[in-house]
Amino acid sequence: MKRKTLSFLVVALFTVTAGMAAQVNAASQEVQKQNLPSVQAEANASQPIPVALPTQAEIVMKGGGKRDGRVVKIDQKEQTVLIQGGQEKLSIPLGQINKILFSKNAVVYRSNGERFIRGELPPATSSQAKWNGIPMSAFELKDAVKGQAVVKLGPPVVNRPELRGILGVSKDRQFFVDEMQFDVQKKTMTIVATPY
Repeated sequence: MKRKTLSFLVVALFTVTAGMAAQVNAASQEVQKQNLPSVQAEANASQPIPVALPTQAEIVMKGGGKRDGRVVKIDQKEQTVLIQGGQEKLSIPLGQINKILFSKNAVVYRSNGERFIRGELPPATSSQAKWNGIPMSAFELKDAVKGQAVVKLGPPVVNRPELRGILGVSKDRQFFVDEMQFDVQKKTMTIVATPY
């Protein structure tokens, strides 16, 4: 009698366990379906942030040389930067560039067209923003003459709270680019900028 009862209890326990496992699996799939829109929203959370490139830059080469000029194009397909110095234009492969430093005393334009000398205006904050791993496709130079550009920021470059902070700053300030670096293999860039 005890063996029959024990066998019955074991069978009942397996039946209940299998039923609970099926319910947990179904609930897990439902949670995953519900999280899919939030994951997709996270992926689409990149926001265009206006940035300004000062009109004078120093291109520091990996071999130690330097070039001066205005950055007029960053070509992600050709992997080059086009700079202009006077009437001359020079195309430089990204793989040869260590970094681009933008002058702290150059003419710069806000997105509203306001022109001034950067060194004459104190920054909004003493801290710089550094954005690593930006896909080169997320950067667009809209007006080469005025150095007006946008960079799309979002995960994984910045997390959502950081993005909200950047968007808050960009409502009444503009980020002026201090430095750029490129990772040719990963097709990414790093931008260091200061809000003014």
